[in-house]
Amino acid sequence: MTQLPDVDVILLSWNRSKMTLETVHNLLEQQGVNLKIWIVDQGSRPDELQLLRDSTKDFSNVQITALEKNVGVPAGRNIGTQLGKAPYTVSIDNDAIFESSNALKETVAIFEQNPKIGAISFRINNFYTNQDDELSWVYPKSLKLMKDQKFLTTRFVGCGHAIRRDVFEKAGGYDGDLFFCWEEIDISYRIINLGYEILYNPEISVLHKVAPEARVRWKDKRFYFQVRNALYSNFKYNQDLGQSSLLATGYIIRGCFNQVPLQAIQGIIHAVKMCQKTRVEPHNCSLKLTEAARSYLWEYEIKYRGTLWNRIKQEVLAKLPGSS
Repeated sequence: MTQLPDVDVILLSWNRSKMTLETVHNLLEQQGVNLKIWIVDQGSRPDELQLLRDSTKDFSNVQITALEKNVGVPAGRNIGTQLGKAPYTVSIDNDAIFESSNALKETVAIFEQNPKIGAISFRINNFYTNQDDELSWVYPKSLKLMKDQKFLTTRFVGCGHAIRRDVFEKAGGYDGDLFFCWEEIDISYRIINLGYEILYNPEISVLHKVAPEARVRWKDKRFYFQVRNALYSNFKYNQDLGQSSLLATGYIIRGCFNQVPLQAIQGIIHAVKMCQKTRVEPHNCSLKLTEAARSYLWEYEIKYRGTLWNRIKQEVLAKLPGSS
């Protein structure tokens, strides 16, 4: 009898236990893999955590690690990943499910057939409409024309993705200092720097339970984290003050355009402090991009973002996603 491939699924949970359990039951329906689910609870209320424990106690392949507080998305994923041993790791949001019961089996097949693929980004559809989840489209806008096709990319989406364990470990895991936002892009650069590719595969679909009318609350520090982490990661990999200054200016303009200028300013100030820290205490992934990595970024992202004026219109003088 052929042994099924091992897969670890990392699931972050913070309250919303009923929704998390819906994701767990969906994962338990996956076929063709030997599955282990690692739930990292980020300081849920006692009643929520107890519900999670009571409802999963009969499943030997579901393990819960309870933290006292929310340590952030990247640190939480690091903890969950380090608990497992499977050669393939998958992360899915706790308000999402796989559309197919063969999703993980297909994920393993891609990795085994393509040794250069270090990470896979899944398609994210809205659970209620089955249309593309616009907030989860992290690729250049011009590539929306290819949303039904596989393509190499420079990043994966946090809501649903897979990473080879050995690649995750070589890359040094997520940068926990980011806490929230840009952590996937940050580790993607390190994966690319190692010589691996990242694949967007729309054939593996995740259904995200976001109400069609949902609006992103950008005033709740979300833009601050985006600015801070973007500047920090950009400097970490490029070490170019001129480029970082130009990026900061763009974020100030966008912050003013979207009526959140203070978040932009605070994000820039704190990014500078984080960049100074990396010079004193270098993170194990604080490195310049290789020429091969830069060529990859140009080929699969930068050239699709168009001219400077086009980027200003689409990325600077533009409404923040989900704000209108």
